[in-house]
Amino acid sequence: MGKQFEAFKKTLSADSLRAIYDETRIEVAPEESEGTEAFAIAVATQMAVNLLEKYQDWLDEL
Repeated sequence: MGKQFEAFKKTLSADSLRAIYDETRIEVAPEESEGTEAFAIAVATQMAVNLLEKYQDWLDEL
């Protein structure tokens, strides 16, 4: 998995990461108030989930 994940990381541009982050903020916003610790934790957690989903999509395309 290490080599595949490294190859996946190389496909992530600043713009694609920003798009994933923006999507994450939209998903989290209804549940938590921005600027709170709970929001930061929710964003970090959801960002990890979203990145794993993108990685799985990338693997499926191989």
